[in-house]
Parts: sequence; C-alpha cells; structure tokens
Amino acid sequence: MTERRPLTHHEILRLIEPFTRRGRHVDLAASDRGERRLVFKPVAHDSEADACAGASEALMLEDLRPNVWRLTRTMILKTGEAARLATEGSDLAELLDRIEAVAPEKHFKDVGGVRLARSYRLDPTARTPSAPVVMALTAAEARLDGVTLKMKSSAAEGYPAEIELLPQGAQPHDLPDDLLAALGWDWKVLRRRGAGWIGALRAPGREPERSKRVEMALEAGVAHLTRTLAEPPRLFHERFVWARWLVVIRRMTPALLLAALLAAGVALAFADIPTDTPLARFLLAMPGFMFYGIFALRELPRLEVPPPPRPSSAPSWFPTRASLEAPEVAGAQNA
Repeated sequence: MTERRPLTHHEILRLIEPFTRRGRHVDLAASDRGERRLVFKPVAHDSEADACAGASEALMLEDLRPNVWRLTRTMILKTGEAARLATEGSDLAELLDRIEAVAPEKHFKDVGGVRLARSYRLDPTARTPSAPVVMALTAAEARLDGVTLKMKSSAAEGYPAEIELLPQGAQPHDLPDDLLAALGWDWKVLRRRGAGWIGALRAPGREPERSKRVEMALEAGVAHLTRTLAEPPRLFHERFVWARWLVVIRRMTPALLLAALLAAGVALAFADIPTDTPLARFLLAMPGFMFYGIFALRELPRLEVPPPPRPSSAPSWFPTRASLEAPEVAGAQNA
C-alpha cells in the first residue's frame, strides 16, 4: 500500500482557493496535513428561521483517494444540536456549490417541542455537473425528556436503519421491548445494550423515497416517545394494547412457521401419499424453498415466544425522578 504524502503548502493554497473566494478561511491549527485533512474556521450562520439563528457552521475537506475528496458541513445550533451534510467528488468548487445549496433549516425539524437533527449525504445521480443530487438520510438525533433517540442509516440499499435509545442522567425503568414496535410493522423490538436499548427501522426502497419514508417514521417515533414518556407507563399499555398483541403475533411468526414445517414433515412421513403426485412434490420442495427464503432475508428471524403484554404499575418511567417528586407531593398534601 502506497503511503500518502502530507499536504504541502502549495497544495493547500490550491485547494482552498474556491473556499477563500467565498469567505471561507482554513484553520491550519485544526487541520492535519499528514492525514490530508483541512478544517475551515467556523462561521456564524445567519438564518431567517429562529431555530437556526446564530448557528455555527464548519467545513472539513478530506482526501479519500486519488482525485476524490469529501466535503462535510457541520451545523451546530446554540442549543447544542448538531447535523452534518457530506458529499464527494473531484471538483472542489462543485462540492461547495452542493453544500451551500442546502439550507441549514433542512437539517432541523421541530416535532412537538423536540428538535430532530438530521444528517444527509449528497449523491449525484450521474457523473455530470448538471445531474440532480439526491439527499440521502444518514443519521438523526432527538433529545427527549429523559432519553436520546439516535438513528444511523445503512448505506446498503434495503437494509434497516439502526435505532438507539440512550438514557440522560436518570436511568429509566427497563423500557418495554415493544415501545416502538407498537407503532407498526416498520419498527423492530428493542434489545438491551449496555445502558441503552437498540432497535431497527425498516428502510425499504430507493432514494429519495427511502429517506422520506424514514423521516416520516422518525417524526412519528419522536412524537410517540415524547407523549409516552411524559405519561405513567400504564397509559402506554392502555393506548396500544391491541398493537402490543399484534407485535407478539409478529414475533411468534417465525417459530410458528417452523413448527408448521416440522408438523408437515412428520405428517408427510406417516401419510400415504404417492410420491409422484403434484401434492407430494410440492410438500417435498417446500422445506427447501422456506430455508432459501430465510437465508435470503436481510436479517435472520428470531425464534421466540414472547410473554404477553402487561401494564406496568410503576408511577413513572424514571424511578429516581418519581422519588424526587414524591416528597413534594406529600408536602403539598400535608400543607
């Protein structure tokens, strides 16, 4: 493997020329010549939208491989939310044009008082300067009251996006694994990982429809979590009792299909069916088709029999928060 040589002074002057003409100045102290990475000084971004007023905008240019560069813009709001926009190519002026064509407001969406920060990748649909550019959603983050929702989308077409819930300070009760899956088929159940939970969101289709579908699902998920975590846990069960039972059926489907397959095999072994009939040939070929279908899936199904959904008797999703509120309520009652 050929070792890449550090950026020279003359190379830097040539690379930053399109940026300097637009008022972007390189920060040599933050840049890394050895890694062939240039960082530009952040600028305050003026915006007509109140949410983006005074936001900090920073650019970073990275040398990926010969004649291919990646330009990344990072927008950081005064409230701390951050979102990125990245694009790749060989013409630096064109890369900067793509980045500046996307308004900062596109990254941030207010969902019921919670700000959803969305990061994108700009992909040209053809190798020509006039080709349209597709905005592909790569990540998203929303800071709710008590937990942070993070989404990371796979670059591979058809693969689900990863969902992660991380606690903020006060550790919540063990969240029900169907907290998001109750919203519908696209949402997978949550699994415990470390201090948080991970899940998945189906992202079928091609861009840009794929990203639009994920964006709509995320907005619904943020609104759902905002309301649910602000209420006592028992209300989640009351509002989604039938949806929770559908999740149970969904999760049991692989095990039921396997049981049906085994039962059919046993029945075929004892049944007196001539082997040269269409029915016998169909039954003999069915296991192979089913196993082929299983291995063709993006993710292998789990064989499980989940417990039936039950309401929680906890007064709050956050036990430490409930213990702090209890003395205040008791004091008010005594007064």
